[in-house]
Amino acid sequence: MLLDSDHSVTITLDLFTVSLLLSGLLFGFTLILAKRKYAFLRRANPSFDLKKLLVLSAGTVCFLRIMSFVGVIAMDIANVRAHYSLNPASSSHEEGGQPIERNQSFYDSSMTVLFDLPNAIVISTYVLLTLVWAECSLLSRFHTESSVQWRKRWLVWYMIFNSALYATQVIL
Repeated sequence: MLLDSDHSVTITLDLFTVSLLLSGLLFGFTLILAKRKYAFLRRANPSFDLKKLLVLSAGTVCFLRIMSFVGVIAMDIANVRAHYSLNPASSSHEEGGQPIERNQSFYDSSMTVLFDLPNAIVISTYVLLTLVWAECSLLSRFHTESSVQWRKRWLVWYMIFNSALYATQVIL
């Protein structure tokens, strides 16, 4: 039995990890702002509308980005010696006479989930921003068009677009 064992843990922070930490903090600040804006919109009008959906979508993007940065930082600190490759089929071969580590497949899958899903949500959020702009434009003008019919039509097309976007993500 060792009584005087000195176990020390060394964690090195490189520029990549520091930049991810700073990005996570900025996204955290944005998430707090989105939460406050949603609370304000909810107090002003309790019904669910496009503006609230836009704020919730932006908050979801911020939350997923923070989680992806935390995941990458954890893998970096744990010294997962893998690299992101666009061709997962090459992970079973040897490159330069050195075998690819067993973590490569997990790393490729996790990077795909951590970074591609928030990108799709960002695209969806920009489309939603366009819908909010169109709704504001429609409501600000005097005309005989029914804004309820327009809103239903826009939301149906938004659902179709999102279904196609996320189906593409699942297929790829």
